Amino acid sequence: MRKKLQLICLAILTCLFIKAQAPVAGFTLAGQPCINGAFEPTNTSTGSPTLTFGWSIFPATNTILPSATAASPTITLGSGNYTITLVATNSLGTSSYSQAITGVTTCPACLDTIRMIKNIDTLAKYAASNNTLVLGCQTGFAGFLTGTNCYKDKEFAQYFPPSSYSNTPLPQVNSVIVLFDSLGTRPGSSSTGVPIYCKLYGGTMGAGPNSLINQVSDLLGTIAGATNKTVTVKYCGSPTYTFTGSKIIPWKFNFGGIVVPTSGFFAAVQTPYSSVLDSIRIFSNTKTNLSTDSSGWFLQFTNNWRTLRYGRNAKVQLAILPIIACQAIQGIEDHKTDFNSNITVMPNPGNGQFSLIFTLLKMENINVKIINSLGQELSSDRLENVANHVINIDLRNRPTGIYFIEVSNGNEKVTKKLILTN
Repeated sequence: MRKKLQLICLAILTCLFIKAQAPVAGFTLAGQPCINGAFEPTNTSTGSPTLTFGWSIFPATNTILPSATAASPTITLGSGNYTITLVATNSLGTSSYSQAITGVTTCPACLDTIRMIKNIDTLAKYAASNNTLVLGCQTGFAGFLTGTNCYKDKEFAQYFPPSSYSNTPLPQVNSVIVLFDSLGTRPGSSSTGVPIYCKLYGGTMGAGPNSLINQVSDLLGTIAGATNKTVTVKYCGSPTYTFTGSKIIPWKFNFGGIVVPTSGFFAAVQTPYSSVLDSIRIFSNTKTNLSTDSSGWFLQFTNNWRTLRYGRNAKVQLAILPIIACQAIQGIEDHKTDFNSNITVMPNPGNGQFSLIFTLLKMENINVKIINSLGQELSSDRLENVANHVINIDLRNRPTGIYFIEVSNGNEKVTKKLILTN
């Protein structure tokens, strides 16, 4: 009996000896980190008894969430070169492991809204100037510079160079937001008006639009009757400018994912040029633009493309804003729903002033929650009868980092990631 007890004790001591292990720190990274792209190292440290951890980064221009003592924290880096160090500790000792990361650059964007109008520009609208060579334009202002007017311009197109979406791998256009003026955009021929086409073209800034890539349309009456009219937008032009005489209609044309050339493309809007009673007007930036800009084009009634700069003496860019995304990986089914694709957050990344844009197919009651990277709920709101609305979100008093917007209609829930940069 005594011998048997000794054997049992020996087995227990042997087991304890085998289990006890000095720490060996280690971690791996999946891919190259990029600027403001949150990533989570895989902690591969071993040791027993239980380990505690300490993460550090040099230089310290970074964010470690929820804390530097988490086993696998979420890390966000700025640009430059870094050394990430993990220290693992238990009662048997301490071990450290480091990895050098060189050349942290901009993250590839997989959802971005591109625009040629800068955030220091003022959105504007102009009457068409007198023209003695065109019938109906000799006296007074008979129409609009960027919409249906006495010139009977057929289309207005804004060019987007490859540099404006070069960070998006395999780019495609999900949708295009056009900022219409509510006073100049209205049906007159009937309550529904005529179809207004939004088009995507190939081409270059020097030669203008050429081959048509795709087009979608919505009725002018539906656009003019949108319920999301606003006196200001924060994602195009000056975010602090407010209109007093009219309202902006931020209308989204949904393409569903159309591949565009990596060499540049045009997004265009066709006017109701054949109807004297229907009209549209598109916002632009001001004609005081000092740059030698030829990126805004118009299609004459004679079917010739001309630049607004030379053809109308207006150095303007148009408030036509494509939403660019990465192409889906071939062979994997895309399960995105209409509810998900009709909710957009802009700008992202941003400095704290975000716009949550709804273009839902029908009115719905919506719950919106703001959640930080620790999973803590910061706010919760219920919105009634939402269809085409823009909700302003202010996170300027929050720390830099990753946040999430959770949107639910009771049947579906969508989570959008926000990157706050101060």
